[in-house]
Amino acid sequence: MMHSVLAADLGEFAGAWTIRSSSVAPWKDPKNPVGTTEEKALIGRTVTFSRNAVAGPHPIGCEKPTYKVETVGPDMIFEGQLAEPREGAKPPDASAAASKLGFADPQHIVTLDAGCTELQFHLVKPGTLAFGLNNRVYLMTRK
Repeated sequence: MMHSVLAADLGEFAGAWTIRSSSVAPWKDPKNPVGTTEEKALIGRTVTFSRNAVAGPHPIGCEKPTYKVETVGPDMIFEGQLAEPREGAKPPDASAAASKLGFADPQHIVTLDAGCTELQFHLVKPGTLAFGLNNRVYLMTRK
C-alpha cells in the first residue's frame, strides 16, 4: 500500500539520522570485489529528512523531495535484490534474508521513497533505517 505524505507527516522518518555501519549485501556476486572507499565516506555522516530536502552526503542528499511511504514485503526492498535469483541457484528466501538483516517484521517493511534520490530507506525497527548502495547494506540510527 503506497501513499504520498507531506514532509510534515514523515512520522518515524523525519529528522536526523546517522549512518552507523555497513555490511556486504546478501545479493553481492562473490566474483566481484566490493570497495571500501564509499563506505568510509558515508559512515558517521548525517542524513536529515525535512520538508524541502534530504540533506546528506552524495548520493543520498537531494532537493525538492516528493515523499512516498509504502509497506512492502521483503521481495521489494533494496530494489528487489533480496529475491533476485543468483547464477545457477534457486531464488533466495527474501523473508529469511530480511530477518537475518534484522528487520523486525520482514513481511511488512515500511519504506520511504524521497523521489529525488535513487535510494529508498527501509524501516528495520523503530529508530533504525537501512538502505542499499553498491552491494552494501547501510544502517542508520536516529540522531
